[in-house]
Amino acid sequence: MSVPIHHGILLPAHDTRQRLFKWVIALLVPVAIFTFVWSGEEIINNVLLGLFRPGSTRYDTGSLIQAALFITAFYATIMALAGYLVAADSGRRGALELWIEVLVFAVIPLVLVILLGDLFLCLALCALIWPIYLYGRRRVRKARHIAAGLPIENLQVIDAEGRAIFMSRATAGGLWFATAFAVISFIADLVFYLTGQFGQAGTFFLAWSALRTLMLPIAGYFLGRLGGVIALRYTLAPKGKNGSTNDTPYTGNSSGRRRQLAALSTARAREEAKDLVPNDLPVRTKGAQRFYVFLLFAFLVFYPILDPFLFGYGTAGRLASYGDAGRYVILALGLNIVVGFAGLLDLGYVAFFAIGAYTWAMIGSPQFTVLTGIAVNPQVGSWFFWPMLLVTALVAALWGVMLGAPTLRLRGDYLAIVTLGFGEIVPVVFTQMAKYTNGNNGLTGIYSPAFPGVHWNVSTPIPYYYLILGLIAFVLFVNVRLRDSRLGRAWVAMREDEVAAATSGINLVRTKLLAFAAGAFFSGIAGAYYAAKLSAVTPENFSFSDSIIYLAMVVLGGLGSIPGVVVGALAVYAINVLVLSQLDTLAANPSSIVYPIFTQITHVFPNFSFSNIRNLVFGIILIVIMIFRPEGLIPSTRRKRELHRVDEERAEVGSLDAVPGSQDFETEVHIDL
Repeated sequence: MSVPIHHGILLPAHDTRQRLFKWVIALLVPVAIFTFVWSGEEIINNVLLGLFRPGSTRYDTGSLIQAALFITAFYATIMALAGYLVAADSGRRGALELWIEVLVFAVIPLVLVILLGDLFLCLALCALIWPIYLYGRRRVRKARHIAAGLPIENLQVIDAEGRAIFMSRATAGGLWFATAFAVISFIADLVFYLTGQFGQAGTFFLAWSALRTLMLPIAGYFLGRLGGVIALRYTLAPKGKNGSTNDTPYTGNSSGRRRQLAALSTARAREEAKDLVPNDLPVRTKGAQRFYVFLLFAFLVFYPILDPFLFGYGTAGRLASYGDAGRYVILALGLNIVVGFAGLLDLGYVAFFAIGAYTWAMIGSPQFTVLTGIAVNPQVGSWFFWPMLLVTALVAALWGVMLGAPTLRLRGDYLAIVTLGFGEIVPVVFTQMAKYTNGNNGLTGIYSPAFPGVHWNVSTPIPYYYLILGLIAFVLFVNVRLRDSRLGRAWVAMREDEVAAATSGINLVRTKLLAFAAGAFFSGIAGAYYAAKLSAVTPENFSFSDSIIYLAMVVLGGLGSIPGVVVGALAVYAINVLVLSQLDTLAANPSSIVYPIFTQITHVFPNFSFSNIRNLVFGIILIVIMIFRPEGLIPSTRRKRELHRVDEERAEVGSLDAVPGSQDFETEVHIDL
């Protein structure tokens, strides 16, 4: 018996109420922390004052409009996500387990960012906390014999009535989340009004709060339905009478889809079915990931405007450090092709970075006039950065092929030694080529890029922030396309077994050379950006320790995992460059938590300095993370399956496992003539 949609939304059934209770609280807590404890309410209030009372805020109109766009996108996405999660939840997972994960992966990072005032410091601490939590969770589940059910057992075919229920749950999710948040916001604003924290604009803000309380449930209703539409795209739909299906990615004959999953192993079936809904873990499905990607995209695009709201003064310094971190991301993604995809251990990756940096430094600086005798106006020379960005990448890729050609027959340790030698030779060559590279003194006065309407120099971090953001987006796009291409599959096959890959018809020579070239290509891009941003390069900037850092980023994030490598690069940069380098500064501050520890250590070792043991501490941190999370922070599916076999997966029994003479043995070895 069907229930009218509006009754199902306002008076939901018992199972829907359980889902609403679980997900509304799970989303409401981090959103409330962002809004009322951090800077969400401050952004909203400044936007309202700036737009309706010009001159009452220190932010310009352009910044306020961008902040308004971000805030609108943020809360709208969360309301749509609430609808999606309520609809996509199977209801088999307990609320307490979900709330614990929200606490670890959302609430604790938010609190750390608020307390520390730095995104990278928060990421560095989370890189230590999350592996320990995941390790502990895995041990608890193993001790309590908790195992995920087989996907084939949990699949549900969603017919027309089921689709109506899906939409009803999604609409209820968006509506009730928006209503709960609106009520909490109104109560908080009422308290602020009564305590006089709004000042002379108190009546204005109270009127806005009342209007928002009325508008949010309406917006939640429609955005919840949007979340339901997205959830329906990932359902298993029955085949229509005329053979047609709806437009979902997993449409078609449901029994055929079930047979496909049943033919796979338990681990593979779980991977194939993890994006289908209803799901025990809807937060990890592909549909939910679309919401996360959109939120991340909006945050990154509007971050230069949001930074003063979130962290106050010091925006220029933070943006400059984020630009440096972006360079590490590009280098890690390039090395991931060589090491993660192709399985070629490269310990001289910094050489290609140096080649890319020096290529632009010799062309985009006064050194070009010294070499060619052609005088170039710096205003004109800056425009050459854009074509030279491609040229530097191609030059680095050519040297990658030249390195790979003599190492085609080498594997493992032998290949690592050769690449290590190449990485040591290149900086020395640049040192000795004083006529072209100015020797140990390096090259200075390198031109910054030029772009219409943009004031660009070494002291303006915002253009470099958007430049590195664009470069990372390009590198990510190419990485994903390469991973999913025939060449990417050939790299993976070669990594797993070169002999089997060659037997399958893969040209190992071509495949290896393309891996070295692709990795060097991205390293050259990072080198050109580095030279332009720093405006100077010297051979001392490129050492063997840098290659080890890049390799640590790939391993820590997860070999072969693109999102893992990005997170690993940011985590290693945060730990090694920001946290450990600032320990001596923190130790000298009596108000920091490091000061009493430093004081006790100096009593035993009077000349102690954290800078002297920086590499030791960094090494210990890497060891701890690898012990608790050997597959990396965000491992690839294949890597995770290799390190964590599914205990409940049954081994395949063949004729050699059956007792000779038994019925199973006769069935296995029977041959029809």
